[in-house]
Amino acid sequence: MESYRCMNHPEKMAVAQCTRCGKPVCDECYNPETGRCRIRCGEMTAPGSAGAPPHKNVVMNVIVSILAILGGLLVLLLAICGTILFSN
Repeated sequence: MESYRCMNHPEKMAVAQCTRCGKPVCDECYNPETGRCRIRCGEMTAPGSAGAPPHKNVVMNVIVSILAILGGLLVLLLAICGTILFSN
């Protein structure tokens, strides 16, 4: 990291790289507890939560659950029909 400059302080040398965004950061900008830059990524609570609003995850979970239930019912229906057809 010795040839890189901090993304927020171009006059300072970078001492680490943010584990989320990958930008070089100086001592002042780097949070060693999280491994992230303090200014951009330090405010985010979880690495996967960036960009998507929380309600979108709930909607996707409901849709996936409904599709899984429908798929299970379809497999059950096919098993019942197969048993009826091949039992004779």
